[in-house]
Amino acid sequence: MALTEPAILAWLGHFLWPFLRVSGLFLTAPLYSSPLIPAQVKVVLAAGYAAALAFWLPNLPPFPGDAPAAIYDGVIQISAGAVIGLAAQIVLYAIAGAGEIAGLSVGLGFAELQFRQATTDTPVLLDIMFWVGMMGFFAAGGPIWLFAALAKSFQAGLFTQNLVTWNSLTLFGGVIFSAAVSLALPVLAVALTINITVGLLSVFAPQLNVLTVGFPLLILTGLWMLSFSSAYFAPGFTQLMRLALEVTANLAHG
Repeated sequence: MALTEPAILAWLGHFLWPFLRVSGLFLTAPLYSSPLIPAQVKVVLAAGYAAALAFWLPNLPPFPGDAPAAIYDGVIQISAGAVIGLAAQIVLYAIAGAGEIAGLSVGLGFAELQFRQATTDTPVLLDIMFWVGMMGFFAAGGPIWLFAALAKSFQAGLFTQNLVTWNSLTLFGGVIFSAAVSLALPVLAVALTINITVGLLSVFAPQLNVLTVGFPLLILTGLWMLSFSSAYFAPGFTQLMRLALEVTANLAHG
């Protein structure tokens, strides 16, 4: 059987369209983008996911034979996958931001660690809440729904005319701050109460040292409130995941 250029491009399209989009997902998605996973493993996983999608998606168009069109469409596919992963990453860093805000409010801003995914030292509570969010992401089946969302995104086409709706993803980025403050609100309230109480005590009883009394009390009470309120993060996390899915759906359908 003689191989023709249209047949080769059709076969390449069945594999390259999913492979490029999965590669974009691996650039930004939680877990998949982790530097703890070797690049060779990521390539093998992306190729395996793409092969699975190639069998599941029978109506993919041929890959462009023109070099400029192939490069342009390839960038679009990588960007489409990166958008889906970025929506999930925003959810994760909203929870991590709650830890950072809580740490700053109770006076733990000086406590820092070298986090492998960061280029500089990061607050300890940010690292702790990041991994709390990562465990919640695993428990909610996050890696599975990410792959499912990517597979369903092909039903809307190849994203070549839908990237104008990226404004919705930009607006969703504000969730990092609003959700972080909302999740850290119990710690902020406790920290404000303790600061006011210690301030009044220092006025009426000047012999009390603010640093030796107020600072340990602020840290211990703040950490206790953070650990207590973390048990109630599930509804907020569920709402954030739902918003991320809605943003992904809007991006896919324009």
